[in-house]
Amino acid sequence: MAGTRAQVEQYKADSAAELEQLKSQLTTAMTKGHDDRAENLRVGIRRREAAIEMCNEELKVHDALDGGKAGTESGSEPGATDGGTVYGRSVVDQAKRVLDQVVKARKLPDHAAEKAHGLLDLPDAGDRTLAARWVTATGDPEYSKAFGKLLADPSRGHLLWSAREQEAYRTAKAVQVELKAMTLSGNSELLPLNLDPAIMLTSDGSTNPLRQISRVVQTISNTWQGVTSAGVSAEWKSEGAEATELTPGTDPAPIPVYFGDAWVPFSYEVGMDSGGNFANELGILLNDAADQLMATAYTTGTGSGQPTGIITALPVGSIVASTTTDVFAKGDVYKLQENLPPRFQANARWCAALPIINLMSQMETTAGARLFPEISDGRLLNRPLHELSNMDGVINATQTNKVLLYGDFRNFVIADRIGTGIELIQNVVGTNGRPTGQRGAMLWFRTGSDSVVDNAFRVLDVT
Repeated sequence: MAGTRAQVEQYKADSAAELEQLKSQLTTAMTKGHDDRAENLRVGIRRREAAIEMCNEELKVHDALDGGKAGTESGSEPGATDGGTVYGRSVVDQAKRVLDQVVKARKLPDHAAEKAHGLLDLPDAGDRTLAARWVTATGDPEYSKAFGKLLADPSRGHLLWSAREQEAYRTAKAVQVELKAMTLSGNSELLPLNLDPAIMLTSDGSTNPLRQISRVVQTISNTWQGVTSAGVSAEWKSEGAEATELTPGTDPAPIPVYFGDAWVPFSYEVGMDSGGNFANELGILLNDAADQLMATAYTTGTGSGQPTGIITALPVGSIVASTTTDVFAKGDVYKLQENLPPRFQANARWCAALPIINLMSQMETTAGARLFPEISDGRLLNRPLHELSNMDGVINATQTNKVLLYGDFRNFVIADRIGTGIELIQNVVGTNGRPTGQRGAMLWFRTGSDSVVDNAFRVLDVT
């Protein structure tokens, strides 16, 4: 079971009490006209209502299994588990154990495990608990088996499930109910932990380094809420003296997550012949497609229906014009670097498309030597240099050309919402409405990005 009857009932009671508190706080916020606060409270209310609904469904299962008898199984104790999700303070510990087991089985790379582990330290207790239950449910190897059988045959795959696989699937669905309180998902399936792009994607296989060098965070809501400042000041204060008002202060830095998807059809034969590795192979294809879509958005995304790209996000104050119209000269490289404020220099990095990198590698001193020989080692003027293929790579006289980016990428945030889903299509039909002998899988994900401190970046505009 996902939890004993006593544990489920306690979780339901706690959720109901929290729901009443949230409703009361919402009334106060609406009376005072605090719109942002009211919206956050509405999200919390939807989550608690979903949690209560989930508990009601699990209690129905308990009624069917034991005739409505309360209590725990013989030998079990509050907080104990039989492999599913545990309610109460031990839920995070259970999730950590699951992560350890998945890593030891070599089904989850270290970088993905580190991201998932970070969710177990979220400051909000409710968010932390939900994240832990997601890790435990989707990291269960029995859920991976159930998912694989369902993927091979969306209509009848569940008939091949073992009792343990059925239990693991039900546990994952219970978690998904609560996640759906804040998502646009339909009647989809949760991806197993080792296939979820929210923790699996890296810059490998893509010439977009932004996931590697930026600040990547995970969220379980529709918006990642951070706090930013143009630069917090400090002072030396003498004994007994009043502290100085230090400016600038901090501001909220919300980053919404947007809906993206990737679609792949596959033949009946592929589903039958590929064996147990089919889910993993399909996950690789879908994640690669999602990675390529994200790569463009993180660079030049408009922020309307898609993430805000780092180039798009930067205001006029972060744009440095080339010295000569429509000419990218060696002096512009120095000019761009020196324009960045000192506080961001120590952690700054360069980004440019490959043609621009090659152009800089051919620049020479007056004596004919290579001006930037360190480019061959991935560095430029004593700072790391990265290829960012979605930046401008050609100097076009009829438009602006943002060809070289420099800054502290800890101030560019990529936010991934956990709980990626996949819609399984039993039969794909052709243009005449007849079956093609294929099934289909549509991966959907939620992600966003934006600069949280624009002054931490400078981009060279050759116009």
